[in-house]
Amino acid sequence: MDPEQIEPARVAGVRIDSPLAHLDRVFDYEIPAALATQVRFGSRVRLRFAGRLTNGLVVSLGDQASHTGTLRPIDRVLGPEPVLLPEVLALAESVAERMAGSVRDVLRAAIPARHARAEVRGDLGPGQPDRGVLQSKAAAAIGQGQPSIWERYRHGPSLIRRLRDGGEASGLRAGWASAPGGCWPEEVAALIDAVLDQRQGGVIVVVPDAWDVERARRAVPHLSSITAVLTADLGPERRYREFLTILRGRARVVIGTRAAVFAPLADCRAIIVWQDGDEALWDPQGPYWNARDVAAIRSHQTGCALLVGASARSVQVQQWCEQGWMRSVDPLRSAVRATGPIVRGLDEPGQDEQAPGARIPHVAWQVAKEGLRSGPVLVQVPRRGYVPALACQDCRAPATCTCGGPLAMAGQGTAPQCTWCGSLAAGWQCRSCRSKRIRAVRIGVERTAEEFGRAFPGARVVWSAGGSLRRTVGDEPALVVATFGSEPIVPSGYAAVVILDARQTLTRPGLRVIEDAAHRWFWAASLARPRAQVVVTAEHAQAVVQALLRWDSGWLAARELAERREAGLPPATRFALVSGPSAELASIASALSVPHRSLGPMADRLILTADRSDGLQLARQLRAVVATRAAKGLPSIRVMLDPREI
Repeated sequence: MDPEQIEPARVAGVRIDSPLAHLDRVFDYEIPAALATQVRFGSRVRLRFAGRLTNGLVVSLGDQASHTGTLRPIDRVLGPEPVLLPEVLALAESVAERMAGSVRDVLRAAIPARHARAEVRGDLGPGQPDRGVLQSKAAAAIGQGQPSIWERYRHGPSLIRRLRDGGEASGLRAGWASAPGGCWPEEVAALIDAVLDQRQGGVIVVVPDAWDVERARRAVPHLSSITAVLTADLGPERRYREFLTILRGRARVVIGTRAAVFAPLADCRAIIVWQDGDEALWDPQGPYWNARDVAAIRSHQTGCALLVGASARSVQVQQWCEQGWMRSVDPLRSAVRATGPIVRGLDEPGQDEQAPGARIPHVAWQVAKEGLRSGPVLVQVPRRGYVPALACQDCRAPATCTCGGPLAMAGQGTAPQCTWCGSLAAGWQCRSCRSKRIRAVRIGVERTAEEFGRAFPGARVVWSAGGSLRRTVGDEPALVVATFGSEPIVPSGYAAVVILDARQTLTRPGLRVIEDAAHRWFWAASLARPRAQVVVTAEHAQAVVQALLRWDSGWLAARELAERREAGLPPATRFALVSGPSAELASIASALSVPHRSLGPMADRLILTADRSDGLQLARQLRAVVATRAAKGLPSIRVMLDPREI
């Protein structure tokens, strides 16, 4: 039948842009004859709801309405084209259901705000890669006898072969813990090339931040004409333009931060997630999804390959590997022995014969001194600032401002300042013991740079953190002090690495303390040259230090997973954190019919745990509770499923 002879739909199912949970459903609207050719699936529309004009997204088209009364008409269409694919809608609905949230909140993250100028600017027609460039690159890596970067991994060559074969790549899922050397952009580039060896389809790459996006983009310069970038740093117009580039079919490679996992790539053959345990991949707004789990849902729904990599394996990926849902791809022991660093921990607590109690242990000082003879030395610290936390010298009570905020010091000789209201506390006095003496509880990157400058007079000291980032450093000797994620890249690698304040990092409270420590320390060690010295200022017997020494993060993740199973903690169970009026939390828990265990309520929050087989039902019931309370006008509650921090 001629498409022009098909009668246009008369009814549109629309999701209203409303934050109210009980309105998170589809409403039927009439399509006026004047808009019949403009209203399509995924169109942005303007319509009247509850007496006011509001925006909505068309999520279905048909001739029959589920509503029996008179339908209101759509007022107008916003923009010349639809912005939502059926695949992305199904993904958003599944994420909202699993995380006890609203589809509207997920779609707000998936679809950037409209920018009218971006819709008409630039050539956004379909593009194709240069097949000759792809083939010559593959020949340079393999055909001319140069070893592929994935030959350093067990199952690595077979992974590349399956990605090149479109049929075998369907449903492929693999998790890899990166080999020493910090070559993850090259590893990701090899995966992208393998996927694009197919004549159709594309790949989505999700990384923690904009600098990682840039590194991944630079690793595939031969694909620049078909690569789109999605990050919040681009600004509203360029971000929307890049989004439209993907939507219109020009891009086959999408590289971006967490929201890129929803990219409207029509024929996505693979999703690559790098550093899946990084906190930047958790969305800070409801329903608090993380990119790794969204990628897993999309892989399950569409059959595209899922490849999850990290400097150290996460506990969730370890669980998938143990369940057989994902294949483990680990560095070969021969590659680790050839290029891995030489890791040293402290033999016992407080070990430092030369300077007992010093913050820089003598063994770390020696390694840094030796490393400075041949190149830059990395000193990784856990905190930004100068002195980010202060306490009373006499009673050790935290130093706080009159407003209750914690005090910190911005530099040497400066007065303590409140981190909340910004007030100076020059005449501070302890509320507990009335003492006026103050001491540092935590030391930041700036103070650490000063300490190393005094310990190594004459050495060049560089620090990188927060708003003062250094992305690259030359091969000349220098002390580079940086927080995690801010470490500059050195062309030939660091001559030595010192991980400072490691013992304090392991003693802080939290579910993912060990997992985060491994994530950060393996990353720092991967930046070292082959067989370089790495010192961790924590006891040698600590499990995470042992894992780093053997370069075996899979063993550590398996150990952590076993302990969490025994304690009934995620990912062995589904875990819900419910916050709200304490008087009503107990009744919320008692109203749930799904088998669960309640902890609390205490301090206006309630913790619920359920077996993983009951996890989806727990999420559905909590989602219904939130919607019912919103409909009745009761005080709102916040639900977080499997939160990163408990």
